[in-house]
Amino acid sequence: MGLENYRRSVSASKHASILRAGRDVFLRDGYSRASVSDIARDAEVSTATLYKHFRSKEELFDAVLKEAYVTIEYEDMAEDENVEDVIVAYCMRSLRTQFERRTSALLRVVIAEAATAPERARHLYENFITPRHIASTQALDELIARGKLKPHDTHYGACFLGGVMKEYFIWPTLFEANMTLPDNAETVVRQAVKVYLELYGTCPSDKN
Repeated sequence: MGLENYRRSVSASKHASILRAGRDVFLRDGYSRASVSDIARDAEVSTATLYKHFRSKEELFDAVLKEAYVTIEYEDMAEDENVEDVIVAYCMRSLRTQFERRTSALLRVVIAEAATAPERARHLYENFITPRHIASTQALDELIARGKLKPHDTHYGACFLGGVMKEYFIWPTLFEANMTLPDNAETVVRQAVKVYLELYGTCPSDKN
């Protein structure tokens, strides 16, 4: 049993190393120019080992995207918790994840090849970007069900909140590779949430 656990640990370590190396090489060289042999070398594994974990370069890239485009969930909300704080915290977790996992940089890789590989761009949109939006609408639906928000079109509501974050923070990162999350990010997000709650909060001040 000890040997089996050791083998699993080694396999997991190699898997993580391949993912890290893959992300770095894709970001450096782009998808088309990225070499599987370069990824294996940087991960300190053989090419054969890499293919045991990922059957193709495309499958590895998909795994890198999945790691970057993790879906953010609303945390459980206490009955007396301020809904403004809950939504702000959710938005800030989303932004920090976007910056920490270099999600925008990977998005640039896909956009750069969208003309020659439209299926890859479509795959990213349908399998990673769209599920994030659906998760946001479902979270807003849950807040409505709890009486924390007025009933409204949560597709629009998620677009409103997501649009503010994209305009202020995400789109600029597509053109400035070394941009970091600004110090005033939470202030900007809170202002947007206040406007949202003026429309859809359960009362004008929406304190609870």
